[in-house]
Amino acid sequence: MQFRKVSKELEARVIKWFDYLWTNKKTCDEREVLKNLPDKLRAEIAINVHLDTLKKVRIFQDCEAGLLIELVLKLQPQVFSPGDYICKKGDIGREMYIIKEGKLAVVADDGVTQFVVLSDGAYFGEISILGIKGSKAGNRRTANIRSVGYSDLFALSKDDLVEALTEYPDAKKALEEKGKSILLKDNLIDEAVANSGADPKDMEEKVTRLESNLDIMQTKFARLMAEYTASQCRIKLRMTNMEARVKTLRAEDLSEVVEDKKDK
Repeated sequence: MQFRKVSKELEARVIKWFDYLWTNKKTCDEREVLKNLPDKLRAEIAINVHLDTLKKVRIFQDCEAGLLIELVLKLQPQVFSPGDYICKKGDIGREMYIIKEGKLAVVADDGVTQFVVLSDGAYFGEISILGIKGSKAGNRRTANIRSVGYSDLFALSKDDLVEALTEYPDAKKALEEKGKSILLKDNLIDEAVANSGADPKDMEEKVTRLESNLDIMQTKFARLMAEYTASQCRIKLRMTNMEARVKTLRAEDLSEVVEDKKDK
């Protein structure tokens, strides 16, 4: 940092961040350490370590175990220093966050005035990645959020969340309803659009999903037909071999009968 002429203030923040990691034994990359384990064993470790944190999130408390396990495997740990912005109003949202340990403050544009402080188990950022219909903010962040001290968070990307929620529509609906209520409170939603019919994009996604499922079914059917055809061929071959064997045995028996008659 001295060679790159980094400011002393930034240099001190970086050193303190590394000091925090060393003090709390968070200096290794868990994914790098665990990458060579079998998938099942790696999944069991992730569930054992992180499932309790995920269960603190109210929106996930009543979710099916299968969804929780899927989400646990997709969580990415991140550490923020005191004063760091996790997100700013207007930023494009690409992930949601869950607080494992620490405190985050929702602040005004001046970066000082605090509206509310979030603690362990709180989550945010789902609004900008769910694509809620009628949202005036679109995929933009609606608040400024800063780390009060050192904070350990889990990040869940938009693609991972959407993929996990595909098979769990109730959980997706619950997240969307909470997002709508927040947007409504802040006057950031067009109620007419929100209450209108199905969004063409939603319909398009459903059609795409159906087409994908159809392709999978057709592939499975083709494989079954190939297996059936191969099985029929094997049966026919066995029948042909048996017929040939029977003919051979009959010919041998007939030959023996002729020989017996000659001898007599």
